[in-house]
Amino acid sequence: MNARVAAGDWESERRRATRQLLWFVRGSFFLVGSMPFWLPLFIAWLPLGPVGIILDGMFVLVCHRLPERTLELAGVAMPVCSRCAGMFGGMALGMLVCWPRPTLRQARWALGGAGLLMLADVLAQDFGLHPFWHWSRLATGALLGYIGSTALVAAIMRERNYRG
Repeated sequence: MNARVAAGDWESERRRATRQLLWFVRGSFFLVGSMPFWLPLFIAWLPLGPVGIILDGMFVLVCHRLPERTLELAGVAMPVCSRCAGMFGGMALGMLVCWPRPTLRQARWALGGAGLLMLADVLAQDFGLHPFWHWSRLATGALLGYIGSTALVAAIMRERNYRG
């Protein structure tokens, strides 16, 4: 009887820890993924000063930030180019929606397909087959970010055997 209670306590503790981990991962990824969209608005409308410069500067490590490939919000350049903005936005949306929850095999195929679409867009643009389009950069980036984030949530849930 005592072993059953201990096993039940362990199971409920594991489920609680998994739920907390998922909320932490989802919240963190949503915050970071949405930051390229709300940061320019905050910089434009609030006196962030050095804090705004530091937050904006964090994105220097992940994106080239070429002005002609970067969108503006409220007259302020986003901290990433349009393709990276799509990836960050797709990641935030995927963490918010968390559907579907692909298997590892499905995620590999979906990420590969999204990566090929993105590569096709990059090559078509670089070889002059189509002009520079923000919408295609946003779309291919968002697809890759969305698939990656839903796959991450699904992997955590599978690893922890969580069905919540």
